[in-house]
Amino acid sequence: MNTIRKLAICLGLLGMSTTLGSCAIESIPYPKLSTIKNLKTKILSREEQDEVMRNLADEQEQHQKSAISEIEKSQ
Repeated sequence: MNTIRKLAICLGLLGMSTTLGSCAIESIPYPKLSTIKNLKTKILSREEQDEVMRNLADEQEQHQKSAISEIEKSQ
């Protein structure tokens, strides 16, 4: 009897979470195809992509160095 009660509670909770999840999904606005077509984004060339990746890697390295120095100062 106790197992049946636990199963019923679990199924009830699953049903409620599924219902709430579907409500949340419906409230998310999706972009219309017309707005996607109107985007004026530039596609980077291979050289530009490489340069951006190098810049991001340098920026990440600087953040890591500053984080390490902050940690060392606090110790």
